[in-house]
Amino acid sequence: MPGMDYVPPIYSGLAEGEWEIMLAWYAETGRHQLIGEAAVPLLSFLHGFVLGNRASRIVQLGTHAGYSALLLGFMLRQIGAPHGLFTLDIDASMCAVATRWIQQAGLEDFVAVARGDSRDSRSIEAAREYLGGAAELIILDSSHEYRSTLVELDLWYAALPAGGLLVIHDVSRFAQNFDVKGSGGVRRAFDEWRVVNPLAETFLLNGEARSMDLPRPLYKDACGLGLIHKPL
Repeated sequence: MPGMDYVPPIYSGLAEGEWEIMLAWYAETGRHQLIGEAAVPLLSFLHGFVLGNRASRIVQLGTHAGYSALLLGFMLRQIGAPHGLFTLDIDASMCAVATRWIQQAGLEDFVAVARGDSRDSRSIEAAREYLGGAAELIILDSSHEYRSTLVELDLWYAALPAGGLLVIHDVSRFAQNFDVKGSGGVRRAFDEWRVVNPLAETFLLNGEARSMDLPRPLYKDACGLGLIHKPL
């Protein structure tokens, strides 16, 4: 990240073999232009949350090439939480890429990569079966389309136990451009959802960010971060 002259803990805490896996992952995905991994600020937030609270039942909606799944898998291995991450993607080719990297990293006991539609209630049952219970942390970073995101928010919030947390990426004004249908993206879905669900505890970081130009605010990801907490 611009202005950072140190190695963030999501990388500095890796064992030598884990770091080598990430270097190889970057080399391969760079060659094949499999761009789309989450940024350091989001993974740093998740790093502190998972390790600081021993979050051991996690669902990720949107696997892509497996960057986040690898780092989350390393965290789960560190805290000794097998069957801790169920990561879902609708693209069979991306699932194949991510699965291969999970296997290379030796994370098969900690991470399951599944092909499926995150708008389908059967995905909730598949996640519950793998995790051994309801997901306590759900990371939404999938299609970025307004209508799909609205369905996901309704479906997966209902699946959260009391005290559970939904983390939503790409909720800024800038990230609305990621909606290929031009319907308002994740931000519009988040705004509408929180109005209809006033009892949910919600929070938005960098929601009004409109570009990646410097200077950046305290939270460095211009794509923004949304939090939805299910109260006890």
